[in-house]
Amino acid sequence: MPVMLERWNDDKMDALEGKVDDLGGEMREQRREMKAGFERVDDRFERMQRTMLNGVIALTSGFLAGFAALIVALH
Repeated sequence: MPVMLERWNDDKMDALEGKVDDLGGEMREQRREMKAGFERVDDRFERMQRTMLNGVIALTSGFLAGFAALIVALH
């Protein structure tokens, strides 16, 4: 079965270059969208971490106050 070889002329090379440039632009746009999405997720994790830290501080303060009240009541 003979293999048909095609010659790549300047027009075909220019068309290929245009397609590659278009693909590069699409990839850059997708990277920007992904970066923005990850930044939103990072912000949510930071807010959740702050909320958890505030909760731990509040619980610890309550436990310490309760233990202090027990010590005072028992003496």
